Amino acid sequence: MTQYATDYIQYTWQMLNGFRAGIEEWVAGTRERDLAPYLSLRQPRRILDLANGRLRPQYALLRSAGHTVYGIDLANRPQATWVDASYTIARRLYGFKLALPSAALARDRLVCGNVGVLPFPDSSFDLVTSVAAFEHFLDVPAVLGEIRRVLRPGGMAWIWVHMFTSPSGGHNLSFAQLPLRTLPAGVQAWDHLRQRRLPFHVPLNEWRKHQYAAEFRRHFELLKDYCAAREGEHLLTPEIEAELSDYSRDELTCWGYVLVARKPAI
Repeated sequence: MTQYATDYIQYTWQMLNGFRAGIEEWVAGTRERDLAPYLSLRQPRRILDLANGRLRPQYALLRSAGHTVYGIDLANRPQATWVDASYTIARRLYGFKLALPSAALARDRLVCGNVGVLPFPDSSFDLVTSVAAFEHFLDVPAVLGEIRRVLRPGGMAWIWVHMFTSPSGGHNLSFAQLPLRTLPAGVQAWDHLRQRRLPFHVPLNEWRKHQYAAEFRRHFELLKDYCAAREGEHLLTPEIEAELSDYSRDELTCWGYVLVARKPAI
């Protein structure tokens, strides 16, 4: 409980000082640069923000840039609880720090739904984007099949995965450290790949980079995949590296894995 209390304090401060907003702007800039050779975001596009979450910063940033953006997530169900109220405040903080117009935070194109059964017609979008969500999908092939269906021919997918093999991949350590720098007392680095003393609190598919790459190639042209953000180099001792020899150093330190894919034009 002490760790979570500390994290909430740090997270609140990160919202107030603009650190979190800066991360979201960096992600958005990375996406625009990756897509530039294939799809310009300097003109209006129809975009689906897949599993956009409660805070929805990428949804808001894309809307503020003039795109027609839909967001889908089970979390989009309106609720009148203190948790929902706290997220409303956090969204407004994001909007303030990112200098977004109030219209960018509107709910009019938010859908409560299952990402494995998308409620959109075929060839509806120019771009599907997703940030730190794919690691939670338990049927990745079904989701990719749906993404392919709703993309127009030649449409793009830009996906950021928080990798399970990274030090924070178990989603059971600090959520306030981006990237992870320190471990809670008594916790071993990469516990989720070793003894698993800490339980998981959210669904995780435990996929590795080669699995994502292979499945994307089954559905799309995989134009680019790379590690956009790393963590844990200082935690990776020779002893741990030897124990986890089934994983490459690249896998163990890759926190943010990006895949850029295109639906074939025909």
